[in-house]
Amino acid sequence: MSVDAVSTEFMFDLQVPETGFTGSDFSGRGPSMTRQKVFCIGLGKTGTTSLKESLRILGYQTTRLPLDWKGITDFDAALPGVSAAMFEELDVAFPDSKFILTLRDVEGWLKSIEKDMARKVGVRREHSEDREVLLKLLYGTTVFDEDRFRKGFHDHEARARRYFENRPDDLLVLNITRSAGWDPLCSFLGVPVPEEPFPFANKATEQDELLLRLLSVIQDTDEVARISKYSRAYIEQLSRLHDVEHYDLKRIFVLSDDRRINKIIKRSCTYFGGTARAAKALNISEDSLKEAIARQRRHARDKRRTRPIMETMRRLLRARS
Repeated sequence: MSVDAVSTEFMFDLQVPETGFTGSDFSGRGPSMTRQKVFCIGLGKTGTTSLKESLRILGYQTTRLPLDWKGITDFDAALPGVSAAMFEELDVAFPDSKFILTLRDVEGWLKSIEKDMARKVGVRREHSEDREVLLKLLYGTTVFDEDRFRKGFHDHEARARRYFENRPDDLLVLNITRSAGWDPLCSFLGVPVPEEPFPFANKATEQDELLLRLLSVIQDTDEVARISKYSRAYIEQLSRLHDVEHYDLKRIFVLSDDRRINKIIKRSCTYFGGTARAAKALNISEDSLKEAIARQRRHARDKRRTRPIMETMRRLLRARS
């Protein structure tokens, strides 16, 4: 069975609670939307953090992971994860949406993905089963395999281009590392170019910066691994690569809106005994810590709404296997 056939088949099971719209209703009546939806369908580590920040600057309300069908209607833009694995279903459920496929050079991407997955070796995370389903859908494996990930990268790009080949106005292929700034994105979305510069974010660097800050204060790799929920091997490697003993805590560190950073901040505040003590120990403003914790609580609340879409992903995985 082809991917397109599988996608169409499973759209018959998708229900939007508020409107009664299903994938079998091809009359063009979709969920009620106050603004045209934007879905980022690029794979992780292809500039999606920069895209999220750029959409925020442009006034879009973004969510990192599509929620249940009602949840998606609460946001203007959805970042990758589920949206990369099942963009065909989202296209049917939310007609007239815009889709952005972020790309980068495959060799650099493979190195970045390998490093990111190395952080999690031997660590059991909340919603790990959901993540494994997503990895299997995109790459056919739950562990890093260069050949499979390379194939998954190229197959995903080909699948997206093929799906939208007769609708060029609905898909923007964007290589943020080679981007000419705001122009291609703003032209695609039909919005004015903002005055502030295009954000080129690197969340992996920000996460490592926070881990180094924790290491310099706590000086215990096991404890930092427990707080961060990254593998002990990764924390040890980070410690070896950087001069933790002489880390400058006076360096300015601004917390970005990243769910992993938010989780680490929440657990760090618990470790230090509150936001005030954590702020003093890590030299990060208490207001920033409180904002990160509030974001984490919102994310945890939203995650409880993902069940309907995750069940659909499992059915897609079984059909594509």
